Amino acid sequence: MIILFWALSLFLLYFLLENRKKKRIDELVELIDNMKDKNYTFPMKQDDFSVLEDKIYKLFIEIVEAKESVDENSKRQVEYLEDIAHQIKTPITSMLFSLENLEGSYPEDENISLLKRQILRLNSLSDILLKLSSLDAKENLMKKESVNLQEIIDYALDNVNLKRNLKINIDDRLKENNIYVDFYWVSEAVINILKNANNRKSCDEISILLDKNPLSTSIIIEDNGGGIEKENLNKIFKRFYKTPDSNGFGIGLAMAKSIIEKNNGEIFVKNKNDGASFEIKFYNVT
Repeated sequence: MIILFWALSLFLLYFLLENRKKKRIDELVELIDNMKDKNYTFPMKQDDFSVLEDKIYKLFIEIVEAKESVDENSKRQVEYLEDIAHQIKTPITSMLFSLENLEGSYPEDENISLLKRQILRLNSLSDILLKLSSLDAKENLMKKESVNLQEIIDYALDNVNLKRNLKINIDDRLKENNIYVDFYWVSEAVINILKNANNRKSCDEISILLDKNPLSTSIIIEDNGGGIEKENLNKIFKRFYKTPDSNGFGIGLAMAKSIIEKNNGEIFVKNKNDGASFEIKFYNVT
């Protein structure tokens, strides 16, 4: 009987200790979940788990403070970049106004035309600087809504200066399909891809196609500009990378990639026939 009593006592003690341990582990998990929800209430218990609990709490607070510091620095960076871009625009506008007056007096002067092109290029760079600062640091920038693919293409074509002799082929099925994205930012990505094709000297035709299956919907933009060198295919989405024949800033395609990814999509490029083929893929989920 004494042995049985001791066995039952040990079993009961083991059960109570295990139950207590499980309860404290559950409390630690709850503590972490609460802190993730910005509830920093600390239970202040004194037991074998208290040291671990204290370490978790302090580590989490350090992570939160570090994140807040990074967010604050990012916010200041955006403000600085936006301020610089706006300050650049003021003298650019003034110079353009002066150049237009000079053009009227000296319409044949090539130096004035060259200077105007360079100033317009500088103006474009300041616009890009503003967009990049927003993409890099602003949270919840993308406003998701159901958007018709044809409307994205129409908007992009209306806002890009394509060559006059450029032929545009558009898949009729685009108007029958919608995706859940930020309309203006995704249109900006499409604009940058169209600009990339337009800047290729031999390109005189662009096709904008649809590829859809039960899992995804893709916009495919193909050109006949000679394609991209094989060694450059893995580099063109890197910021400030420029191919030897490019006259851009090396930012447009990198920006397009960032925009697409922030809208939960993917972008791919390959050579096809006599040109490049860009696929912008969005998965059919909201």
